[in-house]
Amino acid sequence: MPVLSGYHERLHLAARFAGARLLIGGTSPTRRNVTTPLTSSLSGGRDLPRLDIARLRATWLVSVAETIGLKAFMDAAGITCSQRLGDLVAVLPRPDEARAVTLLCEIRP
Repeated sequence: MPVLSGYHERLHLAARFAGARLLIGGTSPTRRNVTTPLTSSLSGGRDLPRLDIARLRATWLVSVAETIGLKAFMDAAGITCSQRLGDLVAVLPRPDEARAVTLLCEIRP
């Protein structure tokens, strides 16, 4: 999964610490819930709203769209609806994983 370059170091440190174990999630019923304490610690304290995956994804999407100049592209092409983008993307070749990761990881938060 692509990760914004500003988070690479922190993620690598967490992965080294975890080794072969999962950082979060998992399917074992005996595994204790580490997701809630992790997201709570990242959210900045009890007085702030809990991190929400959909909100995090939306923030990432806006960051990527801004970095790649999506607004300028849509304005120049006269595109006002994302459905048209979907139509365009449907005929483009899918980049291989290495290319996609390279493109998306260049983006700074």
